[in-house]
Amino acid sequence: MTAFFVFFFPILIFLGSWQIVRGLDKESIVSQHRLNQSMPVINEDQIKEFSQEELVYRTVSLEGAFGDQTYILDNRLYRQEAGHEIFTIFNTTKNSSYLVNRGWLSKTMVNDSEVGFENDNVTIQGVLSPFTRFGLSLSEQDSQEGWPKYVQQLDLKSVQKDLGIGIQNKVLQLSAASLGAFEPIWRPVDLQPSRHYGYAVQWFGLALVLFCSYLYYGYKKD
Repeated sequence: MTAFFVFFFPILIFLGSWQIVRGLDKESIVSQHRLNQSMPVINEDQIKEFSQEELVYRTVSLEGAFGDQTYILDNRLYRQEAGHEIFTIFNTTKNSSYLVNRGWLSKTMVNDSEVGFENDNVTIQGVLSPFTRFGLSLSEQDSQEGWPKYVQQLDLKSVQKDLGIGIQNKVLQLSAASLGAFEPIWRPVDLQPSRHYGYAVQWFGLALVLFCSYLYYGYKKD
């Protein structure tokens, strides 16, 4: 019993503490998102005036044209319905390239004509988010020919290698009012801080139960 307690008690305490740290990190992200969303929209010329950290979660307006390269991110559930998130390259008039998350589409609605776009100059607006990994692939993805491409995962390094061009290290989360947008489902955090605090309470609760059980086991009469 002592060996059982010594092994599991620190693990439960660690898991509870880890969830608290995760909750605090998520609170910081949510606060930064709310703060930057309250600031005015900036254009591409103004982007150069801000540091990379200051640009995270800022709303920007870009002028340019969508490219032919579109990624269809598979296995994206929304409201209990299977679908995809559509990512398309956007080339600005200032010779910069962004990967744009155009939103979610049901599987029944995805086809080449639906995700395609006329190569006309347009002005779009959206929120800049860090180019972290989108989706999850448990195995190496096979390279596909032609566009659009169905993928299980998107990350900056693989997209740059696939396209053969340098793209910005932030993804533009397209606003619902912009031309070419589908249903936006992106959020700055996958789980709210309160969820992490709830998990922490569960782990600490299990640690308390284990501690009390150990005391009871140690002092009870045979």
